[in-house]
Amino acid sequence: MKRMMLLPATAALITLTPALAAAKPPTAAHARAYERTYHRVSQALGHRVPGRNIVRDGFAAHRPATDAETVASLHVLERMLVPTAAPSTTATAALASAPSAGGAGVPACASESGSNYSTGAGNTNGSSGATGRYQILPSTAAGYGCSLATPAGQDACAQTIYQHQGAGAWVGCGG
Repeated sequence: MKRMMLLPATAALITLTPALAAAKPPTAAHARAYERTYHRVSQALGHRVPGRNIVRDGFAAHRPATDAETVASLHVLERMLVPTAAPSTTATAALASAPSAGGAGVPACASESGSNYSTGAGNTNGSSGATGRYQILPSTAAGYGCSLATPAGQDACAQTIYQHQGAGAWVGCGG
């Protein structure tokens, strides 16, 4: 009788197999919807705005996107295409009484660096490159045609992002 010896890597693979099985690949319908919407966002807002195509390139290095990740990303892309409705008079009054982060209509939670508009190394995220008062990625600003060089440019860029993506674009606002 032959005995088999399990190596630590094999034991880890056996342990992870149920978790990998639970992460289903995207359904064909979800993948098609994602690709269509990704293309529409690229056409409407610029090729950099939608970010990584997770169906084509995977969610992370050497890991394809799951169906749940594809559906979640599809919803984000769809929100990018929906123009924000004009605020009602009630909403306008609420915005006027709420503290503003700088630009008109941008919520205070979007101001991730307080009132620091600096784009220098001390106010730039070392891992993502996000910079300025609203911690906007330079690629996102470029995708929307914004400049982060001045406070007015950062305010205008934050307003544009807020109009397209809502407050969820900022971590501090629930994004």
